[in-house]
Order: sequence, then structure tokens, then C-alpha cells
Amino acid sequence: MRRCRAELTLAFLLTCLAAPAARAGTTSQLTNFGSNPKNLPMYLYTPTNAGAKPPILVHLHACHAANGGQSMCSSGNAFAQQADKYGFYMVCPSAVSSDQCWDVHSTADLTHGGTGSDVEGIMSAVSYVIASKNGDANRVYAAGYSSGGMMTNVLLGAYPDVFKAGAAFAGVPFGCFAQGSVDNLGWSSTCANGQVKLTAAQWGDLVRAAYPGFTGTRPRIQLWHGSVDTTVDPANFTNEIAQWTNVLGVSGTPTTTENNVPQATWIRTRYIDSAGVVQVEAIEETGKGHGDLVVDPMAAEAISFLGLDGTNPVPDGGAAKDSAPDTGKLDTAGSTGGSTGTGGVAATGGASGAGGTSGAGGTIGSGGSVGTGGATATGGTSSKGGTTGTSGTGGVLASGGSSGKGGTAGTGGMVAGGTSSVGGAASTGGAVSSGGMAGTGGAASGGTTSTGGSAAGGFSTASQSTGGSSGASSGGSSGTNVNSPAGCSCSLSSANSDRFAPAGLLLALGILILRRRRRDSR
Repeated sequence: MRRCRAELTLAFLLTCLAAPAARAGTTSQLTNFGSNPKNLPMYLYTPTNAGAKPPILVHLHACHAANGGQSMCSSGNAFAQQADKYGFYMVCPSAVSSDQCWDVHSTADLTHGGTGSDVEGIMSAVSYVIASKNGDANRVYAAGYSSGGMMTNVLLGAYPDVFKAGAAFAGVPFGCFAQGSVDNLGWSSTCANGQVKLTAAQWGDLVRAAYPGFTGTRPRIQLWHGSVDTTVDPANFTNEIAQWTNVLGVSGTPTTTENNVPQATWIRTRYIDSAGVVQVEAIEETGKGHGDLVVDPMAAEAISFLGLDGTNPVPDGGAAKDSAPDTGKLDTAGSTGGSTGTGGVAATGGASGAGGTSGAGGTIGSGGSVGTGGATATGGTSSKGGTTGTSGTGGVLASGGSSGKGGTAGTGGMVAGGTSSVGGAASTGGAVSSGGMAGTGGAASGGTTSTGGSAAGGFSTASQSTGGSSGASSGGSSGTNVNSPAGCSCSLSSANSDRFAPAGLLLALGILILRRRRRDSR
């Protein structure tokens, strides 16, 4: 056990040292981007790892925000860090009213195609990024806090043909600020104080009236609110849920209610349609006021709900970043977010070897995933990770398939010129290729492969922690996240595969040295 722990520690330390941190992107101001009647300053955040067709997140600031949209698109804030991880654009407008609040009460802003409004400028910027920066028109989202949360509701209500989903923090329902007493700055104290009393159907009618001819799929929404908010009364949280469940055609009674989820003191309710799609998700942070909501975990949860991290289904059924979505349906076999990694753990030259036969890996467990070749996450039901594969030329495969706590020891030492470590290394629930680090004929094309299969000529890793998912692509250098028991998380990408080869050699050397020392000491 001590030897296993020492080897795991060394392996994870070397991997973490080799993996580069996500680099911060750049912020630029957009000009000449189309109709902008209020002359809203507009900013674009471009991550360094933006793909060929990046999704777009409209990130909206609150009232009195210092530097407005520029701060929303500044490197290092919670949402920019998420953009750096997952490669999506952020469009960040700045309100120009005297209090820097968004206009969420005028008819122009609450009407599809309305002119002379804040929304008109925002929509021009989105169209510009799609046309000039190759943004993905099928993956446009919105998120904002306070006044920005109110504008998120407005964008989703007035432009359901553009936005696929949104996350509103401490906001109010669509059209609420057009009700009751509105001051000269556009602030409705009647709405803010939770005094607008409408039925769910009446709230829904406000949204439907914004775009009467729309018959397509409306955007899903995630709602957040503090239970003791004295600036925007929590009654607005209740009214938002009533409005959007009505608009999206789901029951106003929660399908699920979870206490202390995703964090302690939070209460999450979900409203799911007959197809199993989470249409509305609402998180109440108990004991929190208007300015006390916990930003960093909220950002991560919002990005996950929107599907921008590639782990949750994409609302429109489009292609996710790292895995094929299931059109928004909950994973009934496990927890939401289970994914299948093409190629699984047994990549070409991996655990099963060339010509080896591997099983499908059984039934996925909670949050787990299997790829062809059959590694199962902890909690999954499987027959030792699927049908045991037959080793190919030079490959080594021990009985027990690819699953096992700490790895299943193979029988191989040196194979076909490659280095094979006996037993390999895996975290609990992870998958190791039996026989350690060698695939077909050992290391492919001179490269050293890590646990989980080899990519020809490169360094690929597919170790995983409890409930994680893995998938090494066949024949190329690739990798997924490597999570240590101590919480060290390192993201590996094929773009840096040539940097990982020395680390792989160090890893193999270190493990061999540790074993030799222990053998000599006996």
C-alpha cells in the first residue's frame, strides 16, 4: 500500500508539473459593430484556447459597476477564468444610464426587434461576433447579476431565437420593472419590493407578448437568489420560477429538491419536463443578502448548467466541447452529466492491445462514464470493467480488465522495446491498462504512455478519480483531466503533447527507481 501511494504521489506530481495552467485571454473594445442607438461601450473577451467556432456568453454587470463591461470582460474574474478553461467568447456591454443600471422596463427593450434600446446594441454586438469572429450562432447564452440578472431575463424573453439558455443572479422576472411605480431612472420599487402580484400564466403572458410569432424552442434558465435579499425581495425569485416554468411548459412544483446542494446552505430545485430535460433550475442561498452571493462557485455552476464546460447537455442538441450531448436529458442510470468518452480507456495500443477484444464496460454508475474498452467509474455496475480483452502483439493484459483500486498488476516487464511498469497506477475508481504503462508493443513510436492507453508517439493519460470520466483517442496524443486524491487537478491537452514526453520518461524512471529501492531493501 505504501509503495502504491508513493508511486501515485510521484506520478501526479510529475504530471502536474508538466501540465501548463490555462493562460489568460485578452480583452478588446468592439467598435463599428452595428446599430447601437445608446452608444453602449462594448467589450470582447477572447480566450487563448478559443476553437474554430467558439460559443458566446453575454456577461452583464450590475448597477453602479466600476468600469462596467470592461470589468466583466477583465482577465481573472470568475467568468473569465471559466472562459479560459473552456474556450468561449464573452461579450460585455456597459450601461450608460446615470446609475449604470440596465433599461429593463421600456417597451423597446421588452419587445423583439425593438429600436432605440439597450438590447438593440447588445444584439448588434452578438451578431458582429458571430459574423466577424466566427462565433457559434447556435450557442449564445447570457448571465448577469442584479440589474444584469434582470437583463438576462429580458434577453431570454425578447430573443428566444438567439439565446439557448441563461443564468440570472438576484434578478426579477421579465417585464416586472414595467409594473407599478417606476422612477425617472427606470427603477420600479413596486417590483423590487416584491409587490407585483400576478399568476404564473400572467407572468408567462408577459414573455409571450414580447415575441408573439415565436414558435420555436425557448431557452432554459438557471435562477439564483439570496433568502434575505433586501434590495431585490426574494418574492421575485418565486415569481421568476412561476414565470419560466409556465413559459417552458413544466409544472411549478419542483421535480427534485436538494438541501445543501451544490454547497452547504444552498437549496436547489429543478423543474423537469416529460422528456427528462431540466428546463428551470433554481438555487436559493439561505442567509445571503443581495451583495453576498458566492461568486466563484456560482460561476462554475452556471457554466455547467449552460453546457459551456462540455460536461452537461447542450440545450439545442449541438456538439459539446468534449463529449456528445444527450439533448438535455438527465442521466437516469447515474447522475446528471455522465459521459461516454470515445475510445474509452483502451485506446489503440492501450490495455487491450492490437486486435484485443474488450467489453463495453457494464452499466455506468453515479456520474461515471465508460468508453469503448470499458473502464467504469466507482459506483458503476460492471463485470470487472467489461469483458477481459485479449492482449495483442507485445501487449500485456492481466485478468480483471481495466478496473481496480490501485490498478491490476500485469505480467509484463519490458515489452517490444517499450517500458512497462507492473501494475500501473490509478486513483480509486480509475482505470489502468493491465500491465502498466505499455500498450501494443510497449510505448508506441518511442513515446511513453501513461495509465489508460497510449497515443502513438505521444504522452496520453486517462487516469481518473472516483466517478470521473476518461477517454484516450486512438492513435494521437490526447488526454483528459488527471485528478489526484489530494485535489491536484491538471488539464492535459494534445496541443502540448510534445512537452509531456519528458515528464512521461521521468514518471517511468521514478517508478522503476522506487521499485528497485524497495526490492533491494528486502
